Amino acid sequence: MKKLQNENGFTLLETLFSFVIFLIIVSISTSSLSGFVHRNHQYESLNRLEWDNFIKEVQKEANKSIGHTIYSEMLVFEDIYHVQISYRKYATIIRRQKLNTGHEIVLQNVSSLIFKRNGKQKILVKVVDQNGVSYEKNVRLFTDQN
Repeated sequence: MKKLQNENGFTLLETLFSFVIFLIIVSISTSSLSGFVHRNHQYESLNRLEWDNFIKEVQKEANKSIGHTIYSEMLVFEDIYHVQISYRKYATIIRRQKLNTGHEIVLQNVSSLIFKRNGKQKILVKVVDQNGVSYEKNVRLFTDQN
């Protein structure tokens, strides 16, 4: 009895058992981490809801504008108060600016942006996301300005 009461510390079997449990936890967490990294890579694509909202916002600006100017990577509307509102790409975002001050992010994860006249009353908006997927939509104009 005296011998059993004087033992201090862990036996080799207890140490091996805790080491096995530790290895199981580490293997599960690394597989979860690789899945998390893969899901984050997919987020570099464009969010479809953000795309729809962006097009609706551009169409709303086109509806209330009295003039517009189209550049290859920038679109500028002028409202009835002669206030300019522009849409342009900056790094990986598309931003909206009013009076060339500040900005509002309207679309993220963008690789390229092209505005192009498509007929007399339409502007083609083409966006390519960071995964290479292309999105296109025509915005109808209500002004005859070039």
